[in-house]
Amino acid sequence: MPAMVPAEVPGGAGAVLPVAAPDSRSIGEDGLKAAQGLAEKAGSTALLVWHRGALQLEWYAPQVRPFDRLPGGGLEDALMVMLTGQALKTGLLPSIDTSVATWLPEWKDGPRARVTVRHLLEGSSGLDAPAEPPGPDAAAWTLSAPLAAEPGTRFQPSAFETQVLGLVLSRAAGKPLPAYLGEGLWQPLGARPATLMADGKGTGAYVHCCVEAAARDWLRLGLLVLDRGEAGGAGLIPVHWLDEMLRPVPFSRHDGWRVRFGWPFERQGTVQAKEAFADGDTVFWQGREGARLTVSRGQELVVLRLGPPVADWDESRLANLLSRAVTTPPPDNRKIMSRGSSTELPPITKPPPVPKVETVPLDPLPANQ
Repeated sequence: MPAMVPAEVPGGAGAVLPVAAPDSRSIGEDGLKAAQGLAEKAGSTALLVWHRGALQLEWYAPQVRPFDRLPGGGLEDALMVMLTGQALKTGLLPSIDTSVATWLPEWKDGPRARVTVRHLLEGSSGLDAPAEPPGPDAAAWTLSAPLAAEPGTRFQPSAFETQVLGLVLSRAAGKPLPAYLGEGLWQPLGARPATLMADGKGTGAYVHCCVEAAARDWLRLGLLVLDRGEAGGAGLIPVHWLDEMLRPVPFSRHDGWRVRFGWPFERQGTVQAKEAFADGDTVFWQGREGARLTVSRGQELVVLRLGPPVADWDESRLANLLSRAVTTPPPDNRKIMSRGSSTELPPITKPPPVPKVETVPLDPLPANQ
């Protein structure tokens, strides 16, 4: 019996993503060419650039077609975190501070019962991956994981924690993970069908790696963050969940729930960058297998790079190159939320004069007080 077999994640026809016409792009041609050149030099398979409501660049390596299903390269973490937010919204998860033993009763009588959903999101579960390679029973393999540190005391985000999270979500939903992922997140995003690896028994799934989807559909994860959890005009992920996801964890000011922050810039810090990000609100998903998904809400910029890992990859270089190549200034009425349901700010005007204030002294206290 094989350890892994492909399984379909249900999707749709693929919601249309607007593409900027060459004469109406908001990022200069030289900047886009330079970004493409950087992607090619790094051996990338795809580079997509979204800015202010439209695709500015969609480039693929010669052997790749636009709707080929491409490996997420480590973006499986983002996928499971966002699916967890959707599960919380619909009530499948009562709280992220609930013990995972609620859905993994095999752990209820041991120290692993102290692991919570929050620990899995933060990367502080203390779990190590099983020493044995994945087998034909994904649940049995996942549940065999040893606890190497007290939950909440060791910061070591791992792909295996994403695997445990997938098992929790599948059991909470009462259905196979491919079906729940398609129903809860993938189809509402407007994505086409994707592929993940199920176990040989056909009852479990492996999501610590190997999810494959069209590049445009991986990009939709960034658009979901850009649009404050909305997709297709409907709220898919709670705003408060996104805010929590994008808040630094107690262990690192450059890490949220499987997402990294470009600010503050530290030349010798954990973010490998030669200079600060041009947009201080930049966040990015740093896939272990080479993928990068970068979002700046202030710049309305989303950049997706798929391809193999690059040893000396500079995290800020591509984002800064594109940000500095922006040619179209933002409109007077800037939207602060999603397209189609935003609150608009009025144009910036000269502030009113500071009012004059008359200072009136307090009456003295009575002598007996």
